Amino acid sequence: MRNSRLKLLAVILVFLFLGLSEACSIIKHKETRTAPKPEARTSQREVIEPEEQPLVEADQALASGQYAQALDIYKTQLGLKPENKKIQAAARGALEEIKKKADEARSQKHYSLAMDGYLLLLKNFDYFSHLISDLSFNSKEIEQYLKECRLENYLAQIDQSLKAKKYEQVSSLLQEALKANPGEPRLKKQIEKLLVELKSSGDRSLADLDFARAGWHYGLAKKNWSKFKSYTSSLPFKLEDLDSGLKTCSQQLTNQGLVEYRKGNLKGAISIWESILTFDPDNEQIKKAISTARAQLQQIKG
Repeated sequence: MRNSRLKLLAVILVFLFLGLSEACSIIKHKETRTAPKPEARTSQREVIEPEEQPLVEADQALASGQYAQALDIYKTQLGLKPENKKIQAAARGALEEIKKKADEARSQKHYSLAMDGYLLLLKNFDYFSHLISDLSFNSKEIEQYLKECRLENYLAQIDQSLKAKKYEQVSSLLQEALKANPGEPRLKKQIEKLLVELKSSGDRSLADLDFARAGWHYGLAKKNWSKFKSYTSSLPFKLEDLDSGLKTCSQQLTNQGLVEYRKGNLKGAISIWESILTFDPDNEQIKKAISTARAQLQQIKG
């Protein structure tokens, strides 16, 4: 019985030894096996032919937003090879891309950016249209888009200036915009807004007894009334209302100056009277009073 167990144990040990040897052999084989070398990648820089180089540069300029530079390159190349279809196609693509970008800027209300694109297209349209006949747009279309953008740009600037109370700047912008867009309803509305705001500011200052400031607002309103007379029919006040406000301010400041003059405060009187000339520069009576006070002040100093 004991011998049988010993024989069985010996058999088991033999199998264990053989299994261990096989495992070691497999591990050794894996360790010694060399991994396949990756295939070497041979990258060759694309060779650009000399005649292709200008087109590559134009394409790069276009991609970076240097549209004028790109068109100048195409003009040069077409001047050398006007019948070259490849150059024509590249130039056509550039023009269409500039138009697309300008349209996108216009739709997003970036009017200045859109104007830059449309102006560039108009500047170069005559040259390219003689060589490229199948563009998706014409010069009349571009001119109309440009006009629309200019108007919208003016309206945006006018609105911003009104909010900032830069009234003289508003007046200048309105005059410029009306030259290109006479009778434009939105410009008429802005004119009315300017005049109403000036009149209202004058009224508030008058109520606060700030006659110099009130007079300045009334005076500027009257000045702009003359500039935009044909657009004043719908206003809630008349020119006579501005004249009445100006007269009140002038009288009050004249009296204030006289009070200071009689007290011997010549500098104070001159300062008050000079404020009248900011809104009533042709007031000869006040000019004379200032001249007299200055002469007396000079005598005192002498």
